[in-house]
Amino acid sequence: MAAVATLVAAPATASPWNRGDGDIFVANRLDYFRSSTDVSTYARLDSDAYFEWGVTDRWMAGGKAVFGTAFIEDATGARTVSGFGESDVFLQRQLQRGQHSATALRLAGVWSGDVTDGARPGEQAGGFDIDLRALHGRDIILKPFKVFVAAEAGYRHRFSGASDQARAEFLVGIEPSRRFLILLEAQSIISVRNNAPGFDDFDLFKAQGSLVWRATGRWSLVAGARTEFGARNIIPGDAFLLGFWTEF
Repeated sequence: MAAVATLVAAPATASPWNRGDGDIFVANRLDYFRSSTDVSTYARLDSDAYFEWGVTDRWMAGGKAVFGTAFIEDATGARTVSGFGESDVFLQRQLQRGQHSATALRLAGVWSGDVTDGARPGEQAGGFDIDLRALHGRDIILKPFKVFVAAEAGYRHRFSGASDQARAEFLVGIEPSRRFLILLEAQSIISVRNNAPGFDDFDLFKAQGSLVWRATGRWSLVAGARTEFGARNIIPGDAFLLGFWTEF
């Protein structure tokens, strides 16, 4: 249970286990992403900071700030774009919490900047979104090693003219020892196709694997890789990530 509650706030997903009253979790990460076609390449270097704060036993607040630089080469030449990526603030309500499971509901305000998924060449991104999600997690086995799962499903309404999206994420955590944690994640973004002309309308499917090393009782290091294995109206790519987590 400790591994789930402490570390399921993984590189791609929030945790259905709220932080305790007054507890703080912080994660910082560097991402390098690249995609290409026969006539263009797109690369992006992102730095992000994520935090969770246990306001009470039932309520948790948090957010994420992402700043990145995109490097684009196509028929028009080479150019660089820097700016904020997909950043958000959220409030989460713990609906249920047992010894080996938890359920929560999260409402987030999201700002999609100039270097997000939809800002790749040929798409138009940016604007304010509202994201509502249900989250659930549970331990699967505890011995001889721990295995847990966490899932979330939600709907993102986009005010910019881009298409609304149905989003889902699924995570499997394997804890072979107290020092190491393996995280396997899958994510889907499916367009509702109600976009205005010229705005985002894409589907995207991702898979990610990460290894977490608990260097101390408070500090952890994480490294991983992500691939986009399915897409519509957007060029898929691959990414590598490196970061650290800490608790207060």
